[in-house]
Amino acid sequence: MPVTQDFFLELAAAAAAETMPRFRMNGSIDDKGMVGGIKAYDPVTEGDRACEMALRALIEAKFPDHGILGEEFGAKAGTSGLTWVLDPID
Repeated sequence: MPVTQDFFLELAAAAAAETMPRFRMNGSIDDKGMVGGIKAYDPVTEGDRACEMALRALIEAKFPDHGILGEEFGAKAGTSGLTWVLDPID
C-alpha cells in the first residue's frame, strides 16, 4: 500500500491535535541530558511524547511492516525496508 498525501495530512492533524493544546501551557519539561553522547540540555515535553505516540499508532496501524525510529521512544524494526523517522516538535 503506498503512502498517500491523505495519510500525510492525517499525520499532520494527529500531530496538531496532540501539540497545539499544550503549546505555551508551561507544562513540565524533562531534560534527557545527552545529545550525541555529549552532556547537553535536551528538553522533552509531554507534547513531544504524546505527538510521537499518536504518529506511531497511525503508522503502525496503516503500515505494520514499516520501521519507526523516534526521538522519544526509540526504534521499532520493520520488514519492508522503509523506516519512518519521527522528531515530533523539532
